[in-house]
Amino acid sequence: MDLRDFQFFISIAEMGSFSKAAMAHNIAQSALSRRIRDLEADLGVTLFYRNGRGAVMTEVGQTFLTRARRVMADVEQIRHDLTADKDRVQGAVTFGVPPSVGLVLLAPLLAQIRSDLPGVQMRVLEGFSGYVAEWLASGRVDLAVLYKMRAGTFPDTEHLLFEDMYLISARNSPPLGQGPTVRLRDLEGQDLALPGPPHGLRILVDEACARAKVTLTIAVELETLPTIRDLVSNGTIRTILPVTAVQADLESGGLVAQKIIDPVISRELILAHSPQRANAPSTRAVVHLIRLHIQELVQSGAWIGRV
Repeated sequence: MDLRDFQFFISIAEMGSFSKAAMAHNIAQSALSRRIRDLEADLGVTLFYRNGRGAVMTEVGQTFLTRARRVMADVEQIRHDLTADKDRVQGAVTFGVPPSVGLVLLAPLLAQIRSDLPGVQMRVLEGFSGYVAEWLASGRVDLAVLYKMRAGTFPDTEHLLFEDMYLISARNSPPLGQGPTVRLRDLEGQDLALPGPPHGLRILVDEACARAKVTLTIAVELETLPTIRDLVSNGTIRTILPVTAVQADLESGGLVAQKIIDPVISRELILAHSPQRANAPSTRAVVHLIRLHIQELVQSGAWIGRV
């Protein structure tokens, strides 16, 4: 079993294509296919279902992907540990964040990492909380910002901050509630756009509605934050989000935000660590900067939350 086969396998799994992986590694597709067949024969399992549209992992392949990522992460860290300048942190860190977090945190964080930790190679993946939790569980990311309800299976976590939820509407939408606030019950009968039930925000809203015996009209389920913002800006629909997700639109005057009360809906953001990489110097250094930036953003008012 060759470590290059692990790299080839991971690339095919992430790209869903033998041809794309072959191009990425500058290897003939026939040679790549032969190496994966040899790997399957060595393991005595089938890792991929091949079809005309690409390659789909088998259930065994999914399990092997998690292990392969851990092996390659360990190899990479060993390489950096043995060759790195003792006074310079080096390594690769993959960070998973929900879009609303990425909007406010990533630009200042990545700028300081480039300045203070030039030996750290950052890779960032953005997705709704359900996807981020899956990436962390499978070993695809080393660190992840999650909502606490998603953290049950991750023992190594730490608190970041609390965010309250707001009703987000177009500036010209018919008014609801009382000025800066709106009761959850006032949202009944309003068309809303929200992510689907697997995602943390939707679970949070559904649970609050169940406790308050409120029935909301979810007119559209969407997985992309920009599309939700665009729909709301058109004035035909509203949504529920933390203020940070639409900060620029609020400042430009295109959208308005009202804090939802009776009940207040809050979520706790936590930082979760992959057990395999939690003690790597590069990971610890990035975690320190994440904590620092979140405290600064909340204190400056750039991030509306409670530490």
